[in-house]
Amino acid sequence: MLKNSLRTKTSLWALGAAGLLLIAMGSGDPARASFVGYICNDAACAGGDDFFVADNAAGDTNSLVGAINFSQSAFGYTVIVNQSFGKPLIGSANQPQLDIQFSAVGSGNIWLYATDTGFLPPGGGFNLSIGGTQSAGGSVTAQAFGTNSNSELDLTNLLGTIGPLAGSPFGGSAVGSYDPAANPYSLTIGLNISRENSGITTGDLNFTAVPGPIVGAGLPGLIAACGGLLALARRRRRETV
Repeated sequence: MLKNSLRTKTSLWALGAAGLLLIAMGSGDPARASFVGYICNDAACAGGDDFFVADNAAGDTNSLVGAINFSQSAFGYTVIVNQSFGKPLIGSANQPQLDIQFSAVGSGNIWLYATDTGFLPPGGGFNLSIGGTQSAGGSVTAQAFGTNSNSELDLTNLLGTIGPLAGSPFGGSAVGSYDPAANPYSLTIGLNISRENSGITTGDLNFTAVPGPIVGAGLPGLIAACGGLLALARRRRRETV
């Protein structure tokens, strides 16, 4: 009897421990764990000495979920700030939105990225826009990538490009559409700051998904709607006669 009781307690303890382990393993949000901001000295972030900070991980000075704020002194710049925003703070898995607020003081070439995973089909249209100011000798180029995998910083599928933009203030936009090849899929936005001499570049880059057109919209939908109104008017005239 005692042995049976001990076996029962041991089995219950093992099940409880296994349950706690499964909860701990499943408690992480993979989409949030893969929201990352980058500061790199090459376009592919492949140099090995680049900087990256994940949402709410070491180095992130913004405690909000969906916001990353970090800065570095590197690559010829005395200060580089990457403040990135993503879901659930802005946008959602079904309505993607990514944003980078940036500032850099120095000279040379640097690349800043914000990347997130876990977006869900279908695709649609998008608007990529950038604006800011810079001292003389600088230019900025912005791009958006993604939809072919659910891997962070997947730069294999270019969605749109703005620039290079010189002068100050600077600004530009690009519109397009995308059809995800992966489910779920990732998105990445990034910009290259290039300065010939020491100075400051600051601004904001935003990617926003645009809802698809309403079924029946456009000229065919307008013709159909007018036809329906004419039919209703004739019926009412007959009823009043």
